[in-house]
Amino acid sequence: MAEEGEHARLWAAPGSAQVELLSARFERFAFDRHSHEQLSVGVIEEGAEGLHLAGGKVVVPAGQLVILNPGQVHTGFAAEESGWRYRMFYFDTAMVDELAEEHLGVRDVWFGQTAVPDPELFAGLRRVHREQERAGDPLTAESLLLGALTTVLRRHASTGRTIAPGPRRDPRRGPDLARQLLHDRWTEPVTIAELSAASGMPRASLIAAFRQAYGLPPHAYLLRLRANRARRLLLTGRRPAEVAAATGFADQAHLTRVCKRYFGVTPGAIRP
Repeated sequence: MAEEGEHARLWAAPGSAQVELLSARFERFAFDRHSHEQLSVGVIEEGAEGLHLAGGKVVVPAGQLVILNPGQVHTGFAAEESGWRYRMFYFDTAMVDELAEEHLGVRDVWFGQTAVPDPELFAGLRRVHREQERAGDPLTAESLLLGALTTVLRRHASTGRTIAPGPRRDPRRGPDLARQLLHDRWTEPVTIAELSAASGMPRASLIAAFRQAYGLPPHAYLLRLRANRARRLLLTGRRPAEVAAATGFADQAHLTRVCKRYFGVTPGAIRP
């Protein structure tokens, strides 16, 4: 019998440090706009998940895959009154690049479809995810993860960026320079004036251009960056209060609110 009520668990895959796993059921909870640094691949087991993306609203029903590219800004909410239950894999981009180069001959891949009907792959990914919940042989666990990602790439990845969603970005452009400053100083307070100086753009123009390039304004992008860094540290077993201090949050309560909004779990539910 399926577990009732809202619940979520996020943990590091026992077979690979390059994979994170989420198992969750939500009824009324909704994710704020956010993105992941990893390739996100999941299976909707019950109900339906709705997502707002740059291209509009997408609904992923039970029995289908949901695939999100690294950095793709999205929300997540119940598309049916009963909510949705799902399992997610978060694959590090280095792992994706390695397998894509090996099996497709290129490192630069992307996924153009968010809701993916593929019953055979759905069943395979669901089985692999369930296996990761059991404390078994790490060699077997990692082999299953590698096989799962390889199949996802072979069946659904696109190569090259000529028709990829969103504009290509010139690294010399102002928003990219502002973004680099945020990555360089992500634990520190950063002002709009500093971003403006780094980008060579007026403040109002920079904020609009940054949002267009990355889907979020600078302050929300920085919060997302800190949240993703905090998530990684929590998955190593560090205490939430320590992580909050190390990643630029005001306190543990602030970290807790952000983790719940972005990841659907509190820091205490994020385990190695």
